[in-house]
Amino acid sequence: METLTAYEVAWLVGGAERAALVTLVALAADGRLEIAYKRQRVKVARTESTYPVEAAALALVPDSGLGVAEFLVRLAATKEVAGLDAAVRAKGQLRFLRWFSSTYRDLAARPGSGLRRVAVLGAAGIEDAQLREVVEHPLPEMPKVASIKPVRDNTVDGSIGPSPGTWTAG
Repeated sequence: METLTAYEVAWLVGGAERAALVTLVALAADGRLEIAYKRQRVKVARTESTYPVEAAALALVPDSGLGVAEFLVRLAATKEVAGLDAAVRAKGQLRFLRWFSSTYRDLAARPGSGLRRVAVLGAAGIEDAQLREVVEHPLPEMPKVASIKPVRDNTVDGSIGPSPGTWTAG
């Protein structure tokens, strides 16, 4: 159990989404990601990374920033997060059999602290109240507005055709 990194624990317990969450928390705690809490957007502050998952996360964020919810979805879909499966298998763990694993039971019984706690408990394990609020209650997606097609209207009542009772040559 001690040989698994926080990212591998997250993959084992909660899959790709949990690994993405742990990456967000790790990068925000180190100050490598800046989070605008009211707008729920992330921006890269520093680009150093230790793990491939961190490098992939930092590469996802454009200069203009990215919404937290979209960041988590995109990161969960990267090949670096999918590569955690091979790392966990190499250490003798199988995600689909995790409920039968003594490692999984030990993690559930003693989640620990810091990133390992987030990896085991998910958003409930985040110590920073603001960050936990952003993750648990993301802003709704902005509605898509259709392009406007102006219509010339020369009628009195706003209809496109002739108004009722209007004389037409005929």
